[in-house]
This record gives sequence, structure tokens and C-alpha cells, in this order.
Amino acid sequence: MLNALIFFPLFIALAILLLDHRGARFFGLIASLAILGLNFKIFLAFLDGELFDHRIFFKFFRFFTYHVGVDAIALVLMLLCSLMIFLTLLFLRIERKAIIASIFFLQWTMMGLFSAKDALLFYIFWELSLLPLIYILGLYGENFKAGIKFFIYAFAGSVLMLVAMICQAYLNYQVLGIFSFDLDLWKNNVSATPLSWQILLFALFFAAFAIKAPLFPLHTWAPKVYARSPIVVSVMLVAFKMAPFGFLQFCLPLFPDASVYLAPFVMTLCIISVLYCALIAFRARDLKELIAYSSISHIGIMVLGIFSFSGFGISGAVFYMFAHGLVTGGLFLMAEVLEQQYGSVRLDDLHSLAKKAPGFSIFFALLLLAGVSLPLTLSFVGEFLVLLALAKVHLLYALLAGLVVILGAVYMLAVFRKIFFMQTSVPLSAFRLKARQILALSPMVFLIFYLGIAPKFLLEPLENESKNLHKVMHLRAIEKDTLDFLSQLGAYNE
Repeated sequence: MLNALIFFPLFIALAILLLDHRGARFFGLIASLAILGLNFKIFLAFLDGELFDHRIFFKFFRFFTYHVGVDAIALVLMLLCSLMIFLTLLFLRIERKAIIASIFFLQWTMMGLFSAKDALLFYIFWELSLLPLIYILGLYGENFKAGIKFFIYAFAGSVLMLVAMICQAYLNYQVLGIFSFDLDLWKNNVSATPLSWQILLFALFFAAFAIKAPLFPLHTWAPKVYARSPIVVSVMLVAFKMAPFGFLQFCLPLFPDASVYLAPFVMTLCIISVLYCALIAFRARDLKELIAYSSISHIGIMVLGIFSFSGFGISGAVFYMFAHGLVTGGLFLMAEVLEQQYGSVRLDDLHSLAKKAPGFSIFFALLLLAGVSLPLTLSFVGEFLVLLALAKVHLLYALLAGLVVILGAVYMLAVFRKIFFMQTSVPLSAFRLKARQILALSPMVFLIFYLGIAPKFLLEPLENESKNLHKVMHLRAIEKDTLDFLSQLGAYNE
């Protein structure tokens, strides 16, 4: 089933190119629903104890293995991808079949990336994911320079990651005599990697993932790409959590000593990213740019949770990834409705929408409340767990990161008041959401409150996986300070 989930989107992408535009829309929507159903079926089977691991050896390329497998973290992020693709295709009326095919090609790369258990396979899918994004940005984007900047940043990060992978494979070869990129082999090799090498390789991986996340100060490509790209690109970029997954897949388990040693530096960058982007969002004059900066700000919270090294901190971070992709993706879709209706998303051009579009206003308000982590919403669960984990590691970090809750509420509620309730003399036409848009938004709202009230469905498998990651870190660590720190956290997690 796992291989079917990985390659089905690729076959769909190729099939869509053979259809006309109307057939492509309908076929793409049905196919995305089928992929979501298959993804959910695999997740339920995983919860029942079924293991998904598939490996193919190549006789003439012995250093490369087609090795795929999933854990709870990967499956939750894969579910997010499948869900947002289905809801996006349902919400939007995409006229160009090339864009629909690109979406499914991108989904293929995401399914492969999240399930890759070979570093070289991970890298291949990582690079292939750039192709549909660059294609859509180049042909249909409003800001060509932003697309070029995105490509340069992403390619530079990819080069750094490839160098780190080759170095890690060579270090593994020196110990075991096997030149392999298999991640299970790397993680199960408990032979000590010197701290100096760990720091160097950690830095290369971290830079690659920090660019794609994005984190301050490597975030400068993101706001314009998020705000000026075709809406499908914006939604996909916030829904596909490649970079945070990379931290969990490479940085923490492979370089535990470097991760703990450099955690204060990483957390400082995250705090700056959280507060800096929140303040810029407060000053934004464009709704899409405001959502973009808000998104970057909240990504810092996720990375803080990962580098708390706590079981519930990591599980809370992954849960928050799911919440962020769902809520922020929904807000971008709502902003697209306004742009199509009024030709602008400048805050000064929008007003009195509560009277002009009451149905739209209700859905926007519910998404916005989830965006500011209102209790009983799924964003609150993830953010609360991250801040609680941070408080255990360092109370100051938790207090500073908690400011994003206050700042987020201030600028989001201020914007909501301005565009929905303030009156001006410039008339705006009334409008209603279309039936397909209501059908797409309703599952979002349901998940926002259902997982906010009953998060155990996702949290329990995530907590188990976080404990397994903690064990791998403890097994591979060599520095006494790291071992003491992880042992203390392990006792606290129990």
C-alpha cells in the first residue's frame, strides 16, 4: 500500500496531461480524494500495528537503496499534504490542467520524501519538488524575481545538504566498511562521531532546512513568494512541512551532541524569527503578506518545540505543523476569494465585509481564531505543548516565544476588525461563498475544533514516536553533558 500511495500521484499527473481542462479538474478532484482515503487507511493500519517498510537493492548501484517506510510523524505530515491538496482542488476552480498535473507531481515528491529511508532517495525527492513549484512560479506568478530568488536559495541549501550526506556516508564507511546512504544504518550505527564533525554536518543540514523552513535570517525569499505566487503555491508551501521533518529525520538522531550543544543558538534564531516576523506582520498593509509573515513567525514555534528535545515538545511541534498547514492554508484560500472578488487584498481597500459577505466572515473568523491559538482549537494544543516543553528546558525561551500568542492576537484581531466592521464611503459589492468553497471549508472547521477538543487521535502516536527519537539520540550521544541532559529529559518524559 505504501508504494501505491507514493506513485499513484505520479500516474495521476501523467494521466491529467492527456485530458481536456474540464476533465482534468474533475478527474483530479476524484483522484485527490482517493489518495486521501488511501493515506488515511494506511494511517489507521499503522495505528493497529502494521509496519510499512519496503526495500529494493540495486546490483550496479550498491550505495543506493530504494528504501521507504513510515512512522507516525511521517504519516501525519503525509495526511496533511493529501488533505490540503484535496481541499484546495475542491475550493479553487483551476482552469489550467498543467497546474493540476504539477500539483500531483508535487504530491508524488512529498509522499516519497516523507517515506524515504535512504538519504539519497530523500535528496532526489527534495530536488524534484522544486520542479513543479518553479514551473508554476515562472509561468503564472506575478513576481518573476521572487521565483528566481526562491530557486537560488533552495538550490544553495540543496548543495549544502548533499555535501553533508556524502560526508556522513564516508564517516559511516570508515567505521563499518559499507558505503551506504541508508538512514536506518546510519541511525543504528552507535559508533561515535566526533563532536567537531557533528557540528560541521549539523550546520550544513541545518542551513538547508532553515532556508526551506524558512527561519530568520534565511527567510527573505519567502514573504514575496507566499504573497505574490499563484495561490496553489502559497498553500502548498505552508502545507508541506519538509524542513521541520528534515530536522527530525537528520539533525536530531544523527548528531545528538551537536543538536544539544547548538540548541541555544538555534533557539535564539527561532525567538528572533518569531518576534521579528510577528512585528512585521503587525505593520503589513496587504492581507496575503500579513498571512505570510504570520506563517513564518509560527514556524519558529515549531522548530523551538523540536529543539526542546522533549517527548511532548516534539509531538506538540508536529501537531502544530498539522494545525499550521490546515489553518494558514485555509487563510490563504480565503484571501484568494477576496482578491478574485475585489481585485485587491490591500487592507485599506477592504471594509465592512461582515455586512457584504456574512458567510465568508464566519468562516474567516473561525480560521482566524484558530490562527491565534484560541483554546479548544487544534493550534492551541500544539502551541501549548511546545511552550510547556520550552518552560522545562529554559523558562526565558518559553516566555519570549509566548509573546507570539499576544502579538498574533493583536494584529490578527485588529485586521479582522478593520476589514469586517469598519465602514468607509467606498462601496464594495456583496458576495456569497460558492457551494464548493463551503464544502472545502467545512472539513477544515470541523478538524480545527475536533482535534482541538480530542487531540489524542494524533497526539498519542506522535508521543510514542517522539520517545523513540529520544532513545536514538541517547544511544548515539557521546558527550557526558548531552547524556546527562537527555537522561534528565527522559526521566521527565516518563
